[in-house]
Amino acid sequence: MNKKSIVAIERIISCINELSILTKGRDDNYFYDSFEMIALLDLIYEIDRNINKISPKIKEKYSTIDWNVIENRKHIDEKTGERWNSMNIGKAWELASGVIKDELLDKLNKLLENELPIYYTSYCNKIHENAMKERNE
Repeated sequence: MNKKSIVAIERIISCINELSILTKGRDDNYFYDSFEMIALLDLIYEIDRNINKISPKIKEKYSTIDWNVIENRKHIDEKTGERWNSMNIGKAWELASGVIKDELLDKLNKLLENELPIYYTSYCNKIHENAMKERNE
């Protein structure tokens, strides 16, 4: 696992937590009738951007995670079949109010539990090797 993937996963987890806080105790009508839907959309797209930053190796290793949870809900042009980088408000509410959390949060936390010790052991070993090389020169 690389640092870029770690940072992306940590950012996704942070955005999911923010969505949970923003939607707690509120229903879809609250967001449909307010300007705060923009905040939900921004967080959803931030999650989407960070999913795209995760290395293909990690996505393959953790193939049980639905990496396309957002992509699959984007608008598809009926004429061309092209997937747009947009979605309808109903799909955004569905994602923000629980789908993203249900699909990703626990799995990403488990992924970090598995991968962070490996990453930092490797990182520390490289630092040690470099220090030993410099010392011996």
